[in-house]
Amino acid sequence: MSDASKIRCLRENLGLRRTEFGLKIGCTCGQVERLEDGLTPLTEELRIKLCREYGVHDEWFDGSSEMSPLEENSDLRRKRLKRILEESGMSQREFGKSTHTSASLLNEVLSGKKQLTIKYAKKIEETLGVGADWLLYGDEDAKEYPLSDTVIKYMKKHPEIRKEIYERMETDTAVMSKDAEGT
Repeated sequence: MSDASKIRCLRENLGLRRTEFGLKIGCTCGQVERLEDGLTPLTEELRIKLCREYGVHDEWFDGSSEMSPLEENSDLRRKRLKRILEESGMSQREFGKSTHTSASLLNEVLSGKKQLTIKYAKKIEETLGVGADWLLYGDEDAKEYPLSDTVIKYMKKHPEIRKEIYERMETDTAVMSKDAEGT
């Protein structure tokens, strides 16, 4: 399977449109389309981003891994979802109710009959405060205190909080620049 086919397969199995897929790896919709059509070669930098952002093992691209990243990601997603279910102390029925879904959907995802979709992960993020990026891609930094739509809406209504965040970012950036200069 060519790199172009692998990229398309990965995107489609993640259930992402080209725009959404490209956003995480710094590409436009058109760039993703050209990658999938084989018109643009996969660079090493982009390969690294794909591996990091979507939890793909580099070995899959060079053909030395038998398991597709989709099978592996699916298994890891189920494990993370099961962990959240256990940590919540809820039954599958209670969990489904709290996320405005059914217990049968949760059971199908946990058993591997259905994939954990972005939509379902976002519901879990909004209701339980567990980051969708952690559930989907294993991004540990996104597990707690996710930057959910609810948080973004709140920040839009509170410019003083946005200002504080920007001031902290500027301070952190200045400190990191000084540290880099000193090394």
